[in-house]
Amino acid sequence: MQTAQPLSNRTYLETPENVRLAFRLAGPGTRLGAYGIDLVIRIAIFYAVAYVLTQLQPFTGTSLTTGVFLVLAFVLEWGYGAFFETWWNGQTPGKRTLGLRVIKTEGYAIGFYEAMLRNLLRAADFVPLFYAAGFIAMISTSRLQRIGDIVAGTMVIREKRPELKGELAGLTDYDPFPMTEFEHRFRPSERTLEAIETLFRRRLDLAPARVDEIATVLAEPMGKRLATVEQQRYADEQPSYFLFRVLRSARGSSSSSSSSSSSKAPAA
Repeated sequence: MQTAQPLSNRTYLETPENVRLAFRLAGPGTRLGAYGIDLVIRIAIFYAVAYVLTQLQPFTGTSLTTGVFLVLAFVLEWGYGAFFETWWNGQTPGKRTLGLRVIKTEGYAIGFYEAMLRNLLRAADFVPLFYAAGFIAMISTSRLQRIGDIVAGTMVIREKRPELKGELAGLTDYDPFPMTEFEHRFRPSERTLEAIETLFRRRLDLAPARVDEIATVLAEPMGKRLATVEQQRYADEQPSYFLFRVLRSARGSSSSSSSSSSSKAPAA
């Protein structure tokens, strides 16, 4: 349930378990900075390939070289963002540098469809001059969405990894989950890891069946990104254990030293 007010830098979502999650929205200035970084990278790629094509022109001919130039310009303009946002879980190099991420308005990770749609619709955001329509749309929506975000059902949030709060006693009881089992170099977002950490801290206060029931909400969409059917089945059948192993992979290095002196808790 959305409760953020227009121009607020926060929006809130409520899970089926009545857990309220807060997201810090990325404003126009920060997003423009990320776009600038990506633009510099795209220009560098274009000129690097252009240099190579120029050197090969005596062998390939002018027509072929011109055709490659046009295809390259199209791919960099419309495919660059879609490619990285799909493979890097909602981030481009520019967004990753500034700690931004694109997610669905329901709080889940985006897929290829959303990434492609929001990037193709940058043409609508650009009119009449330099993303004027997109800017107007952002300041007119409570989640600071440009036209492409509204149509694709996405929003851009700011991520800042928080310092580990307290000890995660018992986390070392779980073997780290090999992140190579995920497709497309997927990594859980900080917001997802925070939700898993909250569940981990409360696991002993809840019945095991209830822990698995809550864990399924995150384990189900995350499990779909696993590369093998066996691992997908494992995520479905043991959702809490799967999530805690993922948490161990992400937080283990931070918590191992603090939890080594704590008594181990039984696995959920």
